[in-house]
Parts: sequence; structure tokens; C-alpha cells
Amino acid sequence: MVPTRRLSQIFPLFLCVSSLPALAAPTTEITATFKIANDYLIIVPVTINGSGPYDFVLDTGSNNTMLDQKLADELALPHGSERISVGVMGSVTMSAVYANSLSIAGATVAGKDLFLFTSADAKGLPRKVRGVLGEDFLQNFDVLLDYRHQVLQLESGLGTLAATLTGEHLPVQLSGTLQGKSTFRRLIVIGRIQELGDNSPLSLVLDSGVNSLILFRKHLVLGASQHMFEGAAFNSSGLAAMETRTIRKLALGKDEVNDLTVIAHTGQPESDTDGLIPTSLFHSIFISHRGRFVILNPSLPKKNP
Repeated sequence: MVPTRRLSQIFPLFLCVSSLPALAAPTTEITATFKIANDYLIIVPVTINGSGPYDFVLDTGSNNTMLDQKLADELALPHGSERISVGVMGSVTMSAVYANSLSIAGATVAGKDLFLFTSADAKGLPRKVRGVLGEDFLQNFDVLLDYRHQVLQLESGLGTLAATLTGEHLPVQLSGTLQGKSTFRRLIVIGRIQELGDNSPLSLVLDSGVNSLILFRKHLVLGASQHMFEGAAFNSSGLAAMETRTIRKLALGKDEVNDLTVIAHTGQPESDTDGLIPTSLFHSIFISHRGRFVILNPSLPKKNP
């Protein structure tokens, strides 16, 4: 069995074409600590309408924030209308509730629709996790994920992180196209695999909810060993044929990741990108939503003695 996990294999990778706007409260810089579960999942403390905090998985690959149905009932959150979402399983109708505010350590977003899931949908999530925090929240901030120190920094307004962190500014695309419709709240970067040549760029989602590089097109990985991966939500049977192969080099701008295992889905599920790349490959990553760039393994400028 292929040793990989993905939150969108528990929940579909929802690519909503519309959502209510959310406004970030004015802040300068908020710092919060997080925990690591299953060696790669980021667990953050989230407050809903002033209640909590509750454990949420921070997932940069999820377009929307999702909430446990039981917690929504406990908080008596008002229900909204059902929404149609488009993802790797096709069109999915989901129920939603409305929260007046969602926050991490004081970094607050007002007026949020939260999509509901049940315990049956949450197989594979760590115990006590009550939700998944997605890009609809994170897009309101510049974000620094520091795996080494297990620290999350969020900035809205004119912050200092973008000015002080050094490293290559890798362009990031915040939207895509699927089935002729625009998809939003995406973090898409361009990568190149040495075996495919420089003329075959790959569009990859920076995804904190995955622990392996996953490709959605079978022709991208050739001559690989084939496995049946159980638990994927790509088809109705719950089983998906996957191919694995070790590649020599993945280039992301000037950064390189060597000797990386790639898992390719042989069924070519519908997606607005070529695949998913785990953020945990890097000791830290800075995401500037305002500047539309990311810095992989950023560093602070050296101080003169």
C-alpha cells in the first residue's frame, strides 16, 4: 500500500466557484504555536464566535474551511443554503453554517461560511480535531509556516515579513480553471521534474494536507511500479490505482528537492492543477497573498556586527 495521506482523500478537494467575502480585522503581526500530528499535519487553535479554542487542521490545499457537524450544533450556528462545490469527485452538494468570526490567537476574519462534515467523513483525521482551516481564511493574511519551531505567523495590512524575509520570490497563482469555471483560493506554483525536461512545467498546489508529491496525470510518471491505494476519494469504490517512482530532482525556481518519491494517480481525476506538493518538504515557507509570491526556506537578513 502506498504510504501517503491526503485530507482531500478524506474530504473531496472542494473548488468552490463562489463564496461570501470575508474581511480580515486590522492586525500587525500575530504569532501562534502549532502541533504536528501524523508527522506532517499542522494542528492550530481556532476560536469560533469567541468560543474555543478548538483543534483544526491547517490545510493550504483546501479552498474552504470545514467544521464538524457536532460542533456546529453545540455552538448553535445558523444554517445557510446548500452549495454546489466542484472537486476531484465532480460536483458535490454541501451544507454550510455561518460564523460571525473565526480567529487564531487574535488574527480574525469576520463573516465566514463553514462547510459541514460528519464523523463518518472524518476517518483518518487526528482525534479531537474539530475542523479544517482552509485558504478562505488564510488568504486574508501573509503567512509564515515554520516547521522547525512549530510557529505560525499571520500578518494583515502593512507587515514586515515580506520586507525582512530573504529568498527567491517564487510567483504563486491564486486561481485556476476547472470544467470551464474559475477556481479560487489556490496556491499554485510551477515546478519541473528533471526526467520530463524543462519544456514540461507542472502546476502544483502548495499543500500542507499532503505528505507526498502527488500527480494527477498518469503520463507524467512512466515506468513506475503500480499499487492500489485504499482510502482515496477519487472514485466511488474507495480504491484508486496509483503509480510510484523516485525522481532525481524537482525544481521550484532556483530551489531543488532531490530524490523525491512521486505518487501518480492513473485515473487522471479532474483537477485544475497537475498535482499537489507538500509544504512539509521545506523547513519553513512564507506565503504572501498580497504580493502573490512564496519564499521556500526563507531566512532573515544577516545583521552587521
